[in-house]
Amino acid sequence: MSGTLVLVRHGEIVRPAHTSNFDRAPLSERGESQIRALAGRWPLDDPAKVFASPLRRSVESAILLADAFGVPMAKRPCLKEWSADESGIPQAEYAALEKRAWADLEFVPPSKESIARAAVRGKRCLEEIAMEIEGKTVAVVGHGTLFSLVTAELKGERPTEAYKNSIGFASAAVVSTGSELQLVRDFNGNGAIVQKH
Repeated sequence: MSGTLVLVRHGEIVRPAHTSNFDRAPLSERGESQIRALAGRWPLDDPAKVFASPLRRSVESAILLADAFGVPMAKRPCLKEWSADESGIPQAEYAALEKRAWADLEFVPPSKESIARAAVRGKRCLEEIAMEIEGKTVAVVGHGTLFSLVTAELKGERPTEAYKNSIGFASAAVVSTGSELQLVRDFNGNGAIVQKH
């Protein structure tokens, strides 16, 4: 493995009012502006490709980045956001399930994937992408929860809901690839600053 992954949380969404399932939620105008602004202040060399979760908000964000840089975009199902329940239960019920999942990372909610398993899936997905990129820089557009699980592990920390909540829309982290994934810069900007060439 060799290269650099720029992990990008999707832009702000039009939040559905009566469901906990945000899979079909589109980017808001503000979310589109956030992604365009990120492209304008891109932290490294331009990406050679943009990978995206298959969820609408991620795909729309990835398309904006791919268009900004004139590069191809590819969907990766393994980047799909973790969810406690995908049936669209009321927000209060969903919040209770999610809180239980954060308290016990091995808890298997109705979605049938524990947070611990999602962390493994997310890291494997990034490792698979890293094996394909042959020393290049790529953008990987996804979601706050899944990315927080992976970056917490790369920092040697237990993932927490507070850390997940700290990852802003259209924020980016930098992960270098080599013999293993290494977090170079966290979503909050902490870590070594990698200079754009």
